[in-house]
Amino acid sequence: MQLDLLRASREHFLASFAGVSDADCRRKPAEGAWCILETVEHLTMAESVMLRLITETRRPKSPDLPDREQIFLKVVPDRSRKSRAPEASQPTGRFASLDEAAAQFKTSRERTIQFVEQCIECGEDLRETEVTHPHPAVGTVSTHEMVIIMAQHAERHALQVLELRNTEIKNNLAIHADATAAQSQD
Repeated sequence: MQLDLLRASREHFLASFAGVSDADCRRKPAEGAWCILETVEHLTMAESVMLRLITETRRPKSPDLPDREQIFLKVVPDRSRKSRAPEASQPTGRFASLDEAAAQFKTSRERTIQFVEQCIECGEDLRETEVTHPHPAVGTVSTHEMVIIMAQHAERHALQVLELRNTEIKNNLAIHADATAAQSQD
């Protein structure tokens, strides 16, 4: 399941901004909102942080840690619930282009997939270890749940990018309609 989620969410996320021009990826829909490049930067940085956590800081799972796998599968991609990203994954202009950010995301995701594959090969059950998620609303999770969060986080931001693209299309249609109306009045 984990590998399928990681691979599918990688493809969904990359497809969400395929064909977006350099100018369009920098266009913000509103003051204070992230553009597509910033969204990709955020996910790329978050992915790197979470990868480091699962590969370097996992520890035996506490017996009282609740199982929230199903919750994370449903809640993380839900765009109706907003939350502020931790400081380390806030966009700061780290990437010069969308291609550069996408390449870094691909590298991090491939490392995550390789980590999970190695754990499977070695017989390590990621439900038996835990890590502390950088977002205070999440807290301590099993390593298995962290992998689910990583996959669903990409799905969440794929949806965000598609929302941004749809907003851009609507804005362009409105501009075109206004120009057409103005020409017909002349």
